[in-house]
Amino acid sequence: MNFMKIGNSFISDNDIYFWVEEGQASLGNFDTAIKYIQTSYEVGANGIEFQLAIPEDLYVSSHPYIEHYKKIQYTTTQIKKLIEYARKLSVNFIATALSKSLIPILAENGCDAFVINASDINNPGIIDPVIESQIPFFISLPLATENEIDWISNRCISKRAKNYVLMHGQHTMASGEQGVMPEDSNLGFISTLKSKYGLPVGYIDHSTSSTMPALARAAGANFISKHLILNKKHQGPDWFVCQEPQEMKATIEYTRKISKSLSVKEKVLAPGEYLDKTVMRRSIVAADYIKKGTSIKREMLAFKRPGTGMPPDQFESLIGLIAIRDILKDDILNLNLFEP
Repeated sequence: MNFMKIGNSFISDNDIYFWVEEGQASLGNFDTAIKYIQTSYEVGANGIEFQLAIPEDLYVSSHPYIEHYKKIQYTTTQIKKLIEYARKLSVNFIATALSKSLIPILAENGCDAFVINASDINNPGIIDPVIESQIPFFISLPLATENEIDWISNRCISKRAKNYVLMHGQHTMASGEQGVMPEDSNLGFISTLKSKYGLPVGYIDHSTSSTMPALARAAGANFISKHLILNKKHQGPDWFVCQEPQEMKATIEYTRKISKSLSVKEKVLAPGEYLDKTVMRRSIVAADYIKKGTSIKREMLAFKRPGTGMPPDQFESLIGLIAIRDILKDDILNLNLFEP
């Protein structure tokens, strides 16, 4: 990956793009949705994801969830205002369009990226119009088998899709489990995805851990998604894997620090190491009393802490020199004490 562009953001191999998912926690309340966008800016996220649907396009009419989705549905005008507000804060608006008819509406109103939901990884009714929009998109891989990943990859190739990301992850909450356990996160698959498909790869975090995003970054993910909730007292879908604002801010900051560390390919001493070197390293010292005029031999030298004098690897430069004054045992040696 040379770079990928989302809105005004350019993401390279050395970068991390971190977005938060609102995950329907605003429950269709427009003012709450605005607050989520504001909070995503405050916690330092690059973007915020909203899952949007027209209920009749998502469920059969007899399904019990259809009434819930009718209650949390946003109007086209509200969606436009949400996108405008996100742009005002320089936060990318990312949409999981669960209805085909919403895709052109979102594209026309300035949506910065789409997410193809894990439930739609085998659904050309969503995949094809997302590709046709020519807007960057993320393919959500929780629930997917490797054969299914092959299928959608080939679909994208056949449709000449560009500017998209494979998002590794797992989703266990519908079965009643409260988040993905670290040992089940399968982070090693991130490098497999990169090498097999030659595409940018990210990670959707459905764990309760604050460190999992940083671990995913260390495993090679350049894009991270994690659930945000304003207050866990207001329990929306997936609330138990969500982080409140201060938790999320700390998680994003930590992940960015790890990402910065990963971008440095040469050995660089940490600021405190310079002091630690003087404390922990050794200096060349007199092994015993050395009389003025003595020619220095190896057995006259010892290596002891602190490391404020000549380092031990320079001892050969003292061999054969003449002491210009008396030197006491354990005196730290330097070249000013000797002459040829």
